[in-house]
Amino acid sequence: MKEQKLEKAHTLSDVIDVYPVSWIAGYISAGISIITGDQVVQAMGINDTLTTAQKELLKSAELGDEIIIDVAYTSKNFITQGVDMHTLHYTATLVPEHEAEFPGGLELMTAYLKENAMRKIPDSIFKEFQQVIIRFTIDEHGEIAKARFAATSGDPKTDELLLNAINRMPKWRPAVNADGVKVKQEFEFSVGGGGC
Repeated sequence: MKEQKLEKAHTLSDVIDVYPVSWIAGYISAGISIITGDQVVQAMGINDTLTTAQKELLKSAELGDEIIIDVAYTSKNFITQGVDMHTLHYTATLVPEHEAEFPGGLELMTAYLKENAMRKIPDSIFKEFQQVIIRFTIDEHGEIAKARFAATSGDPKTDELLLNAINRMPKWRPAVNADGVKVKQEFEFSVGGGGC
């Protein structure tokens, strides 16, 4: 989710592109939470119109923060003609207005990772290891910083190969916020568990 979207938000439809307004007969609650590191801040509302506290909370979100929206609502059951209770759970991460980009885009980044890591992993190991997750930052200069494992493959050689491929990536175009200032952006690379 981009910063400017949160700045202009007055309703949940302004935040969630495919918000199911037509399904909702009534509201039970509408909560917004922002997770920054290990801190959670929450503001509650009673319908799809954002309260002052919810608007201020959204405006306080910083790049990389997780935004969670939980809505409890009722809808008409057209079969029983009764009313059913439902919940909507929406999660997004606040990203810069212009995200950091690998030189040449996603297609060239995928080719780089295949050439410098994926093709070097023996099939016998590739089929056996757990999903690997490497988190890294693209700093204000487009350099890789803080590459670290969130989950390892269980094979030290494979882990080293993947981490080295991330750390040796060419310089990226850095992210730029809504004010035109270059900013850091967090990324996550995962492989295994059915994909890359």
